[in-house]
Amino acid sequence: MTTQILNNLSLASLPVIAGTIVIGMALTGLALWIIQRGRTQLLPGEHTRAIFRKIDVLQAERQRADQDRADGNISNDDHASACRDIDRRLLGLSAEMERLETAGKSILTWPWLLASLLVPVLSLGIYLGIGNPERPDRPFASRTAEIAAVRAGADENQNAAATALREAIAATEKAPQDIGAWLLLAQAAANVGDSETEIRALRTGINITNGDIAITSMLAEALSRAADGQVTIPARALIKTVLAADPAEPRALFLAGLAAFQDGEYAASIQQWQSLLAVSNPDAPWVPLVRENMQRAAEAGDLTLPASQPTDQAANVMPLGPNAEDVANAANMTEAERDEMVAGMVKRLEDRLAETPDDTDGWVRLARAYDVLGKSEAALEALATAAKSAPNDLDIQLSLLELILATGNTSADKERANAALAAAKAIAPKNPQTLFFEGHLARLSGNHGTARDAWQTLLTMMEPGSDAAKALAAEIKKLD
Repeated sequence: MTTQILNNLSLASLPVIAGTIVIGMALTGLALWIIQRGRTQLLPGEHTRAIFRKIDVLQAERQRADQDRADGNISNDDHASACRDIDRRLLGLSAEMERLETAGKSILTWPWLLASLLVPVLSLGIYLGIGNPERPDRPFASRTAEIAAVRAGADENQNAAATALREAIAATEKAPQDIGAWLLLAQAAANVGDSETEIRALRTGINITNGDIAITSMLAEALSRAADGQVTIPARALIKTVLAADPAEPRALFLAGLAAFQDGEYAASIQQWQSLLAVSNPDAPWVPLVRENMQRAAEAGDLTLPASQPTDQAANVMPLGPNAEDVANAANMTEAERDEMVAGMVKRLEDRLAETPDDTDGWVRLARAYDVLGKSEAALEALATAAKSAPNDLDIQLSLLELILATGNTSADKERANAALAAAKAIAPKNPQTLFFEGHLARLSGNHGTARDAWQTLLTMMEPGSDAAKALAAEIKKLD
């Protein structure tokens, strides 16, 4: 290095070196002046007014969330999640306000000037150490072919992506019930950054498949991507739905961990990502990112990462649900082939539950599978087993109660419904669904007084004048 510097230093090169220093200092001064001038232009009131408008919108969202909780439209957990999301966005706007308040402060101070002068000095030192003035130059004009080739490649990729999007749109118009076409449209839209089209395509796919969990998980991912990586409240609701149906769905597990991380719940985020690693192949492309995120969560929460789970633990986790490709392939199957595929999945699930009868999530999945196959009695038995294994899970108790009232009419069914209602009341007696089912069962039993009391309590939780409130008031009136 020293020899190289001495070789580059000569009397003939001193004017060039001096000129370089002068030009570097002049450019540094010009850059500082431009930055300073730009900072003072960040202060107009329009930017501040825009931030205040955003704050007003968030405060209105908070009021709506409070009202929804008071009306019983959302649970306390959903309300807390919504408030955390709103508070996080308000905090970001507060930071933006602070940045605007300090934007006019001058940066033309001695520490900044001295630090800026280091740029040309260090650049010159580096060049003297590793530079080679004897090396032939590469004029910009002689590189036009190279630059044109790069631009042509980029244009070709953009044109190919745009063409794929147009073809995917045409395919959905030609076959609006083809789930494969809608999934291809979602992928093509994602490739060109068209979030609106991607989300619309995935919502259509969910409607066609009656809530396929793989597509639901893809929609949660798309909503989060459209929000610059923030796991929004609608995305969180979708994630909750997916994990209730399939606790090992990879996308949902990743997003659940990300949501917990964004809420500052670092231990919960690590737990979710650890579950994801347990069901992932060691060479899965997302594994390095998940491990990196877990490390970040551990550092942020001052936590110790749990020991890595052995890869064979994946065998003890419920099988994954179908992915997007499986769904698209299933759309091209005959009805008999689809029935055979579903029957195979159900048989594997039944075999697993025979070995692990306390797996609540497994029984819930089996109940859903039986319901799809039209086996109502088997679905009821599976869900009853799930409720028995999780007596404190309100959602499962209410789901069992709903299924009994929809399909059962024997005295044994009514007995089972009363047991499920008792369990739900023990968990959350003032839950709107609990109150509704309490009134419904009481009316079926001829106990109109109990039905009236339960529904009157429920009516006070509903928005006055709403269609639902009017319908419930009419049912209460029939009890007289």
